[in-house]
Amino acid sequence: MRFLGRGLVMAHPLNDISVLDQFAAAPFPPGYPVDRRTRFSPADKVHEALLFILASAQQSIDIAMYAFTDPDLNTALTASATSGIRVRLTLDSSQFRSDDEKDKLASLLAAAGVDVSIGTSEKGAIMHLKSGVVDGTVLWTGSTNWSDSGEEKQDNSLRVSVSPAEAAQFVARFSAIHAYQKGTP
Repeated sequence: MRFLGRGLVMAHPLNDISVLDQFAAAPFPPGYPVDRRTRFSPADKVHEALLFILASAQQSIDIAMYAFTDPDLNTALTASATSGIRVRLTLDSSQFRSDDEKDKLASLLAAAGVDVSIGTSEKGAIMHLKSGVVDGTVLWTGSTNWSDSGEEKQDNSLRVSVSPAEAAQFVARFSAIHAYQKGTP
């Protein structure tokens, strides 16, 4: 939720998570939880769902991503940062070594308001998360790397939930990894 003047509260665009149903290849079964949606690539439109989630951001986007070469998601994040939304991005150094990833993320890395860390896990292994939080409320996680093959060719999952408690848990973990990679535990 976003607080406006005089105590008014604006609902988040994803408070009704059923808006993501438009990206499903098949309807959800009766009794499916109302606070979450799961998509599977390549059957569902995972790429489009991710773009929709990023476009819903009003204040902040926190992301920990193992592989990130999707130019559309890069453009969406750059636009968010340019419009004043705080963007924190944690990347894995083994994936970020590629010129492809560096070239595709150059505009994002140069955008004002983007806080980026690139490194490993605290144990020196890969940072393998593929997760994020929008506005401290909407959490996504799963096995989907942000790449053409991860979103549209491989069998991957994307689980989205509206849960401030789960989102806070992720942001706390994300913040620890981010600080470790920047050398400020």
